[in-house]
Amino acid sequence: MVLTDKKQALSEIIQDADEKLLGLMIALANEYNDEDYVYSKEELTFFEKRREAFLGNSKKGYTVEEAYEKIRRNYKNGL
Repeated sequence: MVLTDKKQALSEIIQDADEKLLGLMIALANEYNDEDYVYSKEELTFFEKRREAFLGNSKKGYTVEEAYEKIRRNYKNGL
């Protein structure tokens, strides 16, 4: 999908979005565009530890569909 197609698809999603989704998209865009944020040494250390734990874990991961289903199930159950 080329950039113009992606922009058109996103535009259609925005047109149909509820307030919650729009808020999430705005927060994501603001975070993405915040170039001034500098991660602390503690945050970077935490990220590295999480990465190492994830890559060293022998457990099976989730497919995208499984992850969405798990998130939806947890949301419905109030978790």
